[in-house]
Amino acid sequence: MRIHTVTAGLAIGLMALTFSAHADTIRFGAGQQGSQNYGVNAALAQAIGSSTGVEVSVQSYGGPTAYLPLLDDGELDMAAVVMPDLGDAVRGAGPFKDMPLKSLRLVVALMPSPVGLMVRADAGINTIADLKGKRIAWGMPAQASLQPYVEGALANGGLSASDITPVPVASVANGVAALISGNVDAALFALRGGKVVEADAAVGGIKWLPFDNSSEAVARMQAIAPEAYVLNIVADAGVTGVTEPLETMAYDYALVTREGFDPETVAAVAKLLVDKHADVAASNSILGALSDEAMKRTYPGIPYHPAAADALGEQ
Repeated sequence: MRIHTVTAGLAIGLMALTFSAHADTIRFGAGQQGSQNYGVNAALAQAIGSSTGVEVSVQSYGGPTAYLPLLDDGELDMAAVVMPDLGDAVRGAGPFKDMPLKSLRLVVALMPSPVGLMVRADAGINTIADLKGKRIAWGMPAQASLQPYVEGALANGGLSASDITPVPVASVANGVAALISGNVDAALFALRGGKVVEADAAVGGIKWLPFDNSSEAVARMQAIAPEAYVLNIVADAGVTGVTEPLETMAYDYALVTREGFDPETVAAVAKLLVDKHADVAASNSILGALSDEAMKRTYPGIPYHPAAADALGEQ
């Protein structure tokens, strides 16, 4: 997918931002088409390209385990990624065990990514505890950093792996496909992922299981999935499958670059997203959660690109 720099109808008003020695192109990596990750990266690429005059391309990969090493090596320039994947990559944990990606640097924190356990609306499954003995999409080697979040979701409802029947799938998108085909009873997925509408239409309606926001349940969840927290989604948020207020799991998206990428471009992108986040959010619904609060978050042990830190006043 290639996004050209002149996009009709997207007027963010950032043309005053000029690059005197910027990169000619920005190469984004993203997850599978139809995933929330692809949608977030494509929307960011469109906003950045149309506001800066830089040509931006987006390439789809199987998941962060495929594109983050390319970003670290310099074959890509930027990517939006969720904190479970970024934390594992920087620390050399999970699918990146003993292989830390030392060149990755933060550009800016972005927004919460709400995720949840999707089930068929007519399945008679109403709580996480109801998943005892049920078939759950499991493993996800293409997105191995998310497997602990499946287990953390179960822990929130008082369950463990021994209480369910794991069904191996390659990715969260494959988990939704398995739900559609009837091979699993529940799958972890992003509430605003592109396949949600597809699944809802294919099975005659989906719903999301509510999470317990008590301190005990959250502690059980975070013992397995440390970056997770519980987020409230209102009934009129436009999320398919949410018909009443819902407490669900969330973790954050962040925009990442590599240490050696052009500092003027990094600084300009960081300032664009922070200074004009409301306009960027209005330009595409998948970026609607961009906010001052989200962008002020920091993450211990995950360094900022020096140009982004200077531009944003980070310490």
